[in-house]
Amino acid sequence: MALSDMPWTLIATGTVAIAALFISRTLAPVKDPQEPPFIPTSIPLIGHLLQLFRQGAAYLSAIDKTHHHGLYTLPILTGRLYIVNSPDWALAMHKAHKTLSFNTLVVQAMRAIFAFDKASMQVIEDNMNNERGDRSGILLEMHDMMFGAFVQQIDELNANFLECWTPHINALAPAGRNEPISLWYWLRHHFSIASAASLYGPESPLTLTPSLENDFWLFENSIGPLFSIPYPSVFLRKAYQARQRLFDAFTEYTELDRYKLPGTSRLIQTRAEMTLGQFGLTKRMFAQGELSMMFAAVVNTAPAAFWLLSYILADRELHAEVRAEIDRCVDIAGGESGGTRRRCVLNVTKLKTQSPLFNSALRETLRITATMNINRSVLEDTLLTNHSTGETFLVKKGSGLAIAANVMHFDKSVWGDDADVFNARRFLPTTEKSKGEGEGSRTADIAAAFRDAKGKLHSGAFRSFGGGNNVCPGRRFAQTEIQSVVALFVAGFEFDMPDDTTYKPPPSEGSKMIAGVSKPGVDVDVHARRRKGYEDVEWVCEM
Repeated sequence: MALSDMPWTLIATGTVAIAALFISRTLAPVKDPQEPPFIPTSIPLIGHLLQLFRQGAAYLSAIDKTHHHGLYTLPILTGRLYIVNSPDWALAMHKAHKTLSFNTLVVQAMRAIFAFDKASMQVIEDNMNNERGDRSGILLEMHDMMFGAFVQQIDELNANFLECWTPHINALAPAGRNEPISLWYWLRHHFSIASAASLYGPESPLTLTPSLENDFWLFENSIGPLFSIPYPSVFLRKAYQARQRLFDAFTEYTELDRYKLPGTSRLIQTRAEMTLGQFGLTKRMFAQGELSMMFAAVVNTAPAAFWLLSYILADRELHAEVRAEIDRCVDIAGGESGGTRRRCVLNVTKLKTQSPLFNSALRETLRITATMNINRSVLEDTLLTNHSTGETFLVKKGSGLAIAANVMHFDKSVWGDDADVFNARRFLPTTEKSKGEGEGSRTADIAAAFRDAKGKLHSGAFRSFGGGNNVCPGRRFAQTEIQSVVALFVAGFEFDMPDDTTYKPPPSEGSKMIAGVSKPGVDVDVHARRRKGYEDVEWVCEM
């Protein structure tokens, strides 16, 4: 049969197949014998990329069910993405922190997500990976300042938040009234405004313009697309406009020197002094960069509080036990002179040190919902060694590396046969061990390694706050926020479903590659009412 007699579809198919084979052979990365196993894909170059866009982090779970590698390679386009699936390999990664960079990704975010201009990017990029060896430059100096502040100023930061949060909870369902609320929206909205006020003071942008809270979460939901889709003003118009309104509001806040007002946290004032004074960025660029601080303060803590409350409300036995623990941390005093409301004082330090089940439930909530995949950029060819198995693999310069926390947090060899379900008591051995080692009233680190019921320590398995050099500096502040918010709900309120059914946690919105704590896929409508005997109470928190 002559070529002219062949169906054009057959010719086209053959041409495409030959072209695809040529491209895959010439452009696809070639495996080095020392590299982790390559995971094959039916579509050369883009197969894994398409699945990551389609399934998000759930794709990593699907790969794990088929291949079971602790460390493997996804060839994507002309490069590689290495995936860490086991605690031992995560620890190996942390030991190689000098050549596995987080700041390279921060720089990309400042450009793509927070729209820094060229002059500011030059400042941000200076010595970003400590090339000079002196930890100078805005990224490293800001990192060191933040770590210090969250130790030295932690009591002040906690007190600021508690003072800003209690007016919101005291306004809920007053005078014995049943108040219908959408639980996730109510908590998200009031938590965001209180958190912003605790950091940015009485004239924070969200305090002056509460509608910015909706803009903030619309913007947050578009982080992934903002990284990858060009011309966001055209293709991501709503998110782009929401981001612009936030930029403008924080710029006005900065230009009017509102960060200098009494009530603004020292942390934010120091960030302003360093950014504007020491490093000479414009007020506009400082304002845009502060949205990254809002992300750190709110994006994970608000949904974590929602999920912890949801798991408690869904289990009557757990609710009763946790409420009893919280009640032991509450002192009830008479009303102030001339007033009628009693004061209930929640001691948050007691809450964190003398409520083992509540603390265990928080960590278990984070295990299930805070499965952030921790990403790094490989600066130099690096050998990673698993000290448990003795294996060594090469990760190549210019590649990406990610810890698949959504896989590790459900590994039955670590968490037990019930790893797929919520078990509020799972972290009790960790709490009891801390007691036995004489920690007394000192608050145990919420990011501490998991210890199972047999006493075995699983270092590197619990990833909700990262690990190594880049463990979250604000984790103790986040713990205070989450536990105080949930404790006041549990101690002071009852929540009824409109149809008198039992409360059930809603499904989550799904798994993303660039995401923090998962958010509910749908809201839950409830009727909030004051707990019997607490109808006239004004809640106060103290450390």
